[in-house]
Amino acid sequence: MRNVLAWILRNKTVAIVCRLALAAIFIYAAVGKVLKPSDFADSVAGFRILPIPVVNIFAIVLPWVEVVCGLSLITGVFMRSGGVLLAGLNIVFIAAAASAMARGLSIECGCFTLSHAGDTVGWSLIARDVGFLLLCLPVVLQRRSMGGPRYPAA
Repeated sequence: MRNVLAWILRNKTVAIVCRLALAAIFIYAAVGKVLKPSDFADSVAGFRILPIPVVNIFAIVLPWVEVVCGLSLITGVFMRSGGVLLAGLNIVFIAAAASAMARGLSIECGCFTLSHAGDTVGWSLIARDVGFLLLCLPVVLQRRSMGGPRYPAA
């Protein structure tokens, strides 16, 4: 079982599929936020985690981070860094959703749509974000080339 898991995590084809899937997901998620930053700021404020002055900055910067990470996964430029950033973002998203659930907040996450028909914070949202986090693993663990590690062993 361990060999199968290691093969999945280090397989180049799996990593490419995960890269392209993550890129599509996060670029798609960013589009609405980039086009309507004030609506996204309202969603972020609903979590009641960030101070109000920081909410607007976060709502403007986060979608562009998602776009840049997605483009890095598509182009392969700083691919591993893009994967690490997306993994970190998903950990933050999971923590924010868990915090909102623990405090009994009934809010939309603002993840993919800014309409009121969006995903509400709950276990399904956390499960989805865990799935996205798992997609990051093959990208982050993929060797740079078929020849071996990025730097020669010392």
